[in-house]
Amino acid sequence: MISDLGVIIAAGGSSQRYGSRDKLLEDLAGIPVFLHSIRAFLPVIAPGNMVIAVRKEALEEFRRLTDGFLPGNTIRWVSGGADRVESVKNALAALPLTSGLVAIHDAARPLATAQLLEKVAEYARRCGGAVAASKVVDSLKLADDTGLIVSPVARDRMFCAETPQVFDIEKYRIACDKLAGAVPTDDAEIMRLAGFPVVLVESGQWNCKLTAPEDLLKLRQLLRGVSNG
Repeated sequence: MISDLGVIIAAGGSSQRYGSRDKLLEDLAGIPVFLHSIRAFLPVIAPGNMVIAVRKEALEEFRRLTDGFLPGNTIRWVSGGADRVESVKNALAALPLTSGLVAIHDAARPLATAQLLEKVAEYARRCGGAVAASKVVDSLKLADDTGLIVSPVARDRMFCAETPQVFDIEKYRIACDKLAGAVPTDDAEIMRLAGFPVVLVESGQWNCKLTAPEDLLKLRQLLRGVSNG
């Protein structure tokens, strides 16, 4: 257990690219998608050190499902804001930690393991910030506005940023306060904009994100492969 690690689960997205149903409530191996990473991470952290941000209108349903599958949990809940940054700020304010580390994880990445969280946290403790990531393996091309190839892009230093993303909590609070209305695409960019270094940590596992319906099929296949192996 990492006693000074807080975990924020971002589960407040609108699922606009997925369709009419909330993707986080889809069934994945018998439980809702959003609960997979929560269940994996809870044994690693101290009681009360996990906060879940959910949009206001769905909060009670998420909470009911969590209590049903994980009775006796000590999770804290907050309403999500107008965007991801505001949602994470709401969750950060609910964390009881004043020092140590905070991990932010997207609930749409259900295959993240406790081992991955611990690995990224170890790097964050050394560097102040660390992000799970995977190396780009496909050929990259730079295109113009019409889609025509302009030039190749070297991929040897290209990574796809994932979650969990773990930071020194004091530095992360400072970084959030410096945003001044900006809405970065992820928390690593919040830290970078504030001048804090962040290191990429290869996840070394299937850490897929559920974005489109076909991704759910892929996740189910991966989980079947793990259980059959």
